Amino acid sequence: MPGEGTIKSSAFTKILLDELKNLHVTFQGKTTIFVAPVSEQTIEGLKSAPRSFDVSSTGSTYVTADSSGNLVIASAIRAEALRVLEGHIMDVYRCMYFPSGLVVLSGGMDMTVKIWGVDSGKCAATLKGHTQAVTGLGIIGVGREVLSCSNDGTARMWECRDSKTVKTWNFGKGRCADLSVSVDCSRFAVICESNFLSVIDLHGDQVRRDIKLPSEPSALCFSNDEAGEIVFVGFEDGSVGAYNVAQQHLIGQIKTQKSSVKCLKYFCNRLLVAFNDGGVFAYPIPSLPQKSGESTDESENIISAEYELTGADCDPIYDIAIHKRSVYTCCRDGVVRMYKLLWNT
Repeated sequence: MPGEGTIKSSAFTKILLDELKNLHVTFQGKTTIFVAPVSEQTIEGLKSAPRSFDVSSTGSTYVTADSSGNLVIASAIRAEALRVLEGHIMDVYRCMYFPSGLVVLSGGMDMTVKIWGVDSGKCAATLKGHTQAVTGLGIIGVGREVLSCSNDGTARMWECRDSKTVKTWNFGKGRCADLSVSVDCSRFAVICESNFLSVIDLHGDQVRRDIKLPSEPSALCFSNDEAGEIVFVGFEDGSVGAYNVAQQHLIGQIKTQKSSVKCLKYFCNRLLVAFNDGGVFAYPIPSLPQKSGESTDESENIISAEYELTGADCDPIYDIAIHKRSVYTCCRDGVVRMYKLLWNT
């Protein structure tokens, strides 16, 4: 909550419940809504806690991945396993649906990227080329090409039709921790352990912009603007920075006293941040200045969490997925939680 110093009961000006029985607490003029999960599901077929998670475009199914090499396609309503996708060896670090909802992309410790048919449960293609674990994935457009990054310090663009590498980027900045693609698929971004954010244009001259970061990054995502002008980066120290791609500098920051950031998602002008200590917060993102130093009164720029999603008891949140008003989290305790939020979609 905002402010520092001794907390007095008189500072809480309003406490109420909404129609979904979420608790609204107003403190020093800023309101945080505490949201309990509407469902908690344990997925059949997983041999360990889900490490990655995604919801299909229809919201009817989701895919989860564990540390045994399995992926499970499950019903979003009953959590029943519909398909078990077997083929990876050891941990699967990333999984996601293609826009059609009929194909799944995955990657993990075995250094491969796999493409799966949801209906058949079979692996349609295995993309090989990385020399260390795959740590991030992205899909370009409808999915004719996909992207991956790896602990080998590179990112690759693959052509799905013939399973070939189209282009390789060697960043030379240590292990790549995560990858994100802009909404219009015109560029992608990668964070590296040597405190660097690299943003690469996918069209034209494929310009690459390297931005030095203040500390080790752990997660990233683009804002929802079509051109992908803003990239949010989460750090091991629990902070989040907003970076202007064209200007290549920090234009905004969220500072917390939480543990490391595990996952970032941007939706409906809000940034969802999942932490290693089980906290999940949604921060309203105002119109960010396009240049550093444009902000005026610092007190006006304090961002308090609009939503806090409860339920995880100090266990890390590994991933977040969003479908309309539903937010899903997967946690080390093995539970997938669904929350209903009252934001406009």
